[in-house]
Amino acid sequence: MKISLLGHRILFLLTVFCLISVSLPALSAWNAPGDTLSVIMRPILNIPAIHIPGETLVITALAAEHTTGFAAALLHGSKRIPLQLTNQNFNPTLGTWALHCPIPAVAVYELYDLELTANGGIHDITQHAVKLLPTRKSSYYFVHLTDLHLPNRVNYPNSGYDTDSTEVVDFRAVIDDINLINPEFVLITGDLINEGELENLAGQYWYGWTQRLLALIEVPVYVVSGNHDIGGWNSTPGPQGSARRHWWRYFGWPWLNNSSTSWAYHTQDYSFDYGDVQYIGLETYINYDRWRNNIYGNNSMISSQRNWLENEIALSPASARVLFYHYDFDEEIYLDELNTDLSLWGHTHQNSGSTTQYPFNLSTKSVCGSRSYRTIKVNGTTFIPQYTVAAGSSGTSIYNYFLPSNEGIADSVSCTIINNQNISYDEGLIKFIMPPGNDDYQVYAGILQQVDRGSQHNVCYVKAHILPNLTRTISIAAREAQSNADEVGSIPFELINSWPNPFSESANIHLKFPSSSPLKVSIYNLRGAKIRDLYDGITKAGDLSLVWDGKDQKATAQAAGIYFLKAEFSGQSQVHKLIKY
Repeated sequence: MKISLLGHRILFLLTVFCLISVSLPALSAWNAPGDTLSVIMRPILNIPAIHIPGETLVITALAAEHTTGFAAALLHGSKRIPLQLTNQNFNPTLGTWALHCPIPAVAVYELYDLELTANGGIHDITQHAVKLLPTRKSSYYFVHLTDLHLPNRVNYPNSGYDTDSTEVVDFRAVIDDINLINPEFVLITGDLINEGELENLAGQYWYGWTQRLLALIEVPVYVVSGNHDIGGWNSTPGPQGSARRHWWRYFGWPWLNNSSTSWAYHTQDYSFDYGDVQYIGLETYINYDRWRNNIYGNNSMISSQRNWLENEIALSPASARVLFYHYDFDEEIYLDELNTDLSLWGHTHQNSGSTTQYPFNLSTKSVCGSRSYRTIKVNGTTFIPQYTVAAGSSGTSIYNYFLPSNEGIADSVSCTIINNQNISYDEGLIKFIMPPGNDDYQVYAGILQQVDRGSQHNVCYVKAHILPNLTRTISIAAREAQSNADEVGSIPFELINSWPNPFSESANIHLKFPSSSPLKVSIYNLRGAKIRDLYDGITKAGDLSLVWDGKDQKATAQAAGIYFLKAEFSGQSQVHKLIKY
């Protein structure tokens, strides 16, 4: 998607000379113009598509009716997967094309960019638009986020509005958690940006900054707008409607900018299906600056929106339904009438609603200021909302570290996951960066799902079952390619967990074995010297629990510091890090 730098500069200069007088901050790599919509309207970064091979991807493209020669491809790293166009239809009302592309079999299942070209010099790429899966799950979980207020909550013209980025730090902490627990997708219910009309003002490019942050999330992200995104503040320079117009430029769609009261498409509403569940995203707002008041009025929804919602529900064969929106300002959304199972929203920056009372009507505490997020587990058409947790907060944190560093240099790497939450994550994912080559890989305490081989490095995707309130180490080692491919990724034994970790008096250690075999478990200090044997004998298939009391072989208490537990079983070994304080 192309940016007109000349257009940005002209608008910027007009704003500065006509409205304010400030000294501009230096633009960082993050605070810079973003990717405005040009040709691809859907799927896009904030409204992606999820597919498995054999399903049909539908691309909505904004192009003239006489356009010919459409060609599409999926991009990931150095990989380019051409898509076959089997059908294409032009919509004269919106001026858009619907391009139908069957999804082929792929070597790597990932989040792909979408490229579209056509005759006449048309070329557009939208980032993280299509997630490919080997199969759709009937049991999965997703994450709800709301009220990010990027990049800060300082309103113009208060000091710090143009330099502070406090909320970016909060969001990055949440992103780290999301990439580790690996939900199926993320729903963001508005107030993504603190002041939507500040784009291009005083050197601020908040939309570009936000896009770059969203692209750090390694799963599909669905976004709806909030009042801070599109409502507009009278105290902020810029003509009325600036916030909405900026949103349309970056997050969709151009045809929403129509001043006719008879036009049927004034709000950005959409839906997608996953399994037997229909997910519906709604635009809700407060029209603060009273722009086009004859259209948007004073309520949080307009009549054409409600008509669209009723039709969308009537046409859907899904067995269950989820609504996600910023806030029902005027109490216009009745879950029972809409046959809705779950409603997710924000705006209040607080948790609200019952996680046990059906239909679920839940708000989630804000990302900004508290780093909060909520996980919802789905089993078929049954929803199990979890309590809100906070990234990086004491008592609810989940984090991981690598030994040695995960930089594609070492051919053997371990990842320790510390989960202080009461929630388990069955689809946790570790992406080990390994040296390039044709090696096979041995994984311990995890499942090797796929290997993305490249000229610079290989990425090994390892599934990790993250248990609540426990520490677990997953490790991987390269080995020469084996003739029997079934042996790759086998798990001779699992170091299930150790707790507490860090520990003061003693650490409980739990191992699990598929068969009977000689086992040796020892403790080493940071210098690599063995200080204690915990087990040396034959173990049976099943579980084994051990305790290290923090002492050496002579029963001498060891100093606080880092120690390593090494378990050797059936010709394999695994190392687990223990911290004594």
